[in-house]
Amino acid sequence: MALAILTMFFYLFDLLGVVDIDSRSLTLVTICIDAVFVFDLCLKLYAYGAAYVQTPWFLIDLISCLPFLDALANGVRPLRAIRFVRAFRILRILRGLRILRALRSIPAFDAFVIEAPARRREHRLHHYMSVGLVGLTISVLIFIVLIRQQMETTHVRKFERDIRNDLTPSLLSAIGGTTSRPVNGNYIERTARVDGHERTVYYDMQHVDDLSDLIEFFVIVGMMLSMLFLMYIIAYHQLDVTQAQLRGLLNLALPKQVAEQFVFDPTIYTKKSRMPATIVFMDFVGFTKTCEELAHDPDLLSFHLEQAMDRVVGELVRHDVIIDKFIGDAIMSFRGGPLVSGDLAEHAYRVVQSALASNKALAALADPFFRHVKIGGASGDDCLIGAFGTSGRLSYTILGDAVNLAARLEPASAQCGTQNLFCEETHRLCAERTDLVWRRWGRIRVVGKSAPLNVYEAFDRADLGEALFIATFHLALEAFEAHEFERARELFLAADTQRDDGDAPSQGYIKWCEKLLAEQQPVTGIPIFETHK
Repeated sequence: MALAILTMFFYLFDLLGVVDIDSRSLTLVTICIDAVFVFDLCLKLYAYGAAYVQTPWFLIDLISCLPFLDALANGVRPLRAIRFVRAFRILRILRGLRILRALRSIPAFDAFVIEAPARRREHRLHHYMSVGLVGLTISVLIFIVLIRQQMETTHVRKFERDIRNDLTPSLLSAIGGTTSRPVNGNYIERTARVDGHERTVYYDMQHVDDLSDLIEFFVIVGMMLSMLFLMYIIAYHQLDVTQAQLRGLLNLALPKQVAEQFVFDPTIYTKKSRMPATIVFMDFVGFTKTCEELAHDPDLLSFHLEQAMDRVVGELVRHDVIIDKFIGDAIMSFRGGPLVSGDLAEHAYRVVQSALASNKALAALADPFFRHVKIGGASGDDCLIGAFGTSGRLSYTILGDAVNLAARLEPASAQCGTQNLFCEETHRLCAERTDLVWRRWGRIRVVGKSAPLNVYEAFDRADLGEALFIATFHLALEAFEAHEFERARELFLAADTQRDDGDAPSQGYIKWCEKLLAEQQPVTGIPIFETHK
């Protein structure tokens, strides 16, 4: 690019005649620089072969080599006009504007390109662009040659008309003629009467060349300014539009946070990090039943599910939670890693808030089929976050023990009668948030885990009011864990009546208490609820 700009300056200064360099030295320098472009073209042809010829960059590189023919201009004067093609070398800067060049840092990108189907419209557009560039080159070349020839013809005719009369040496000089042969070799000779004698007179064409160069200078400067303006539009306007379109497209396939960073730094997709995070799984209640009811109308099923999904996803995005993937009617999300700000406590709080807001949004939607989601969440201080998969397909996701726990707590929430279940670590991280109210449900053992754990249900304080049932539930739970099953049953009954429309967890514990009382078997340790798949 630096050589392209340098030769452009040499060319323009030569047209103006302001280069203080010997013409032979200037010619030698420009030929050497032109040779570099020829070598560059040959090297790319050797390295890339036919694949390079099919790209639009080949045409720009080929046209950039044409000024090398300027070395032959001594034999064919009109060929000098090919020098203007040096202006097209500035188009090489467009290579620096290719926003997707950095995508090649992704191992699977080349495979994607090879497997992508060729689009007829794109090929046709490239063809038209190539034809347009060639047409522009030929048009400007013809324009410059015709201007030079027209100027030469006009001046020669005027000179021939002026020498038809008898001339004096002073009059001959005034019309640009001389009786001495010019040394530059660019002249025409005619016979005329000077001081009453037939003499051979010469007309120096150098000033015609100078005028032609001046016109050519303004033509080239105008063309360069047009190209620079075009590149300005591409660099600062079209590129922004392209980025916006690319960002929108990536948002369909990648989490919003990943797509935003990917546009500016595509290598972010290949980076992995071990960081704390909070994970949440959400699953729509009643999906299987709805599928059976709407089996005859899959479009209607899709419509209702998409409406409900939009509400949930909207809340996740609003709370800056990374949407990992959709698993049928379930959504896996997390917050953590280098793409979001905050510590683990901030991650846990935002995840819990988004989960509560999702059920609120579904309630406001009042969809006849999808009214709420089951929610399971867990926090971990050592999660692996990044792009995982194969060399042909990658997915930005999170791995770790907390992910497995969150996945188990989501179905457990339905078995425990709660709308959400979070692990003890998430509760600890959010315990000081005054806008949240927590209920300790008790101890459960999830599938795949040998050790039991305490689980908690989260509430939005603004929706609870006094929430007497939670305090009563905690008293009942203490009695239950102390093996006072009769007293626990009475307290659970009280908690159930204190809550509008009843309290499902209390109802579950009532049945459990009645079962233990009926069995009259001694119970050792704290009773543990065994969940199932």
